[in-house]
Amino acid sequence: MSDIATELKVRALHSDFAIEIDERIDEIMNDADAIDQIRQLWQTSPLIIFPRQCLEEADQVRFTGMFGKCETANRKDIQSPYHEEIIYFSTLRYADGRFVGGFAGGDDVDWHSDQTFIGRPATGAILYGVEVPKGGGDIYWADQYAAWESLPADIQALVEGRTGTFHYAKRFAILNAPELKNTEQGKKMAALPPVQHPVVLTHPVTGRKALYADPTTLVSIDGLSEEENARVLPILFKAGGNPAFVYRHKVRNGDLMFWDNGCTMHRRDEMSVDQPRLMKRTTFRLSADAHCVPH
Repeated sequence: MSDIATELKVRALHSDFAIEIDERIDEIMNDADAIDQIRQLWQTSPLIIFPRQCLEEADQVRFTGMFGKCETANRKDIQSPYHEEIIYFSTLRYADGRFVGGFAGGDDVDWHSDQTFIGRPATGAILYGVEVPKGGGDIYWADQYAAWESLPADIQALVEGRTGTFHYAKRFAILNAPELKNTEQGKKMAALPPVQHPVVLTHPVTGRKALYADPTTLVSIDGLSEEENARVLPILFKAGGNPAFVYRHKVRNGDLMFWDNGCTMHRRDEMSVDQPRLMKRTTFRLSADAHCVPH
């Protein structure tokens, strides 16, 4: 094993759920042993922060591809003009008034997991903060392993092994991005059909179970009565966002955040839209034999 891999500077941010690796990504990408060590750490720490990076878009795409199949972005309106795998989150505008990226609103964002509204979610995600607000906009991640373990035994017995119905229309009503309002694309996304996913995922390596109950898209648990759903869903949603299981990150320019949507949820604080913001996200498909992947 190389010197870089044996000397990775790792520190815990929140139990074993969130860690920081203080290394330059452009250097460790060239060390196979270092990348393998990160893969192993990610098995038990589904949120990794790499502080203060300086990356070209090609570097972000390359780094993403080392952990799973990097997706082509499905939102063409906010896609990078240079790399189709990257989308922009931004308050910036082009000269003609169009937003450079999406999700420019300053309101706070509710707890959610990415892509729960499609049949085959790409659960791996990387978000790179090129320019971030000085005030507000902090990002939070919630440990869904701990959320599952905190549930009462009767609730666990009731929902384990069941699938849930997830629908984008629910998210569209809650997190309606400004650039989608009153647009044909917005209407198409709101009309996406519901999909089914398990509400409990099991990590194939560690055996730990994670709650998979996105409050912005999960509308019901299959096989439960309307009354049971009305009782159980609020319990799951409360457990998913339990403050005891949350790591709060004050994002700084250059921070790269790397997480697994199969066993985490995330949200952000309100921020000022008057402050410049540009963040670049890639998503990637994880192997079902090494990660919590909804089938």
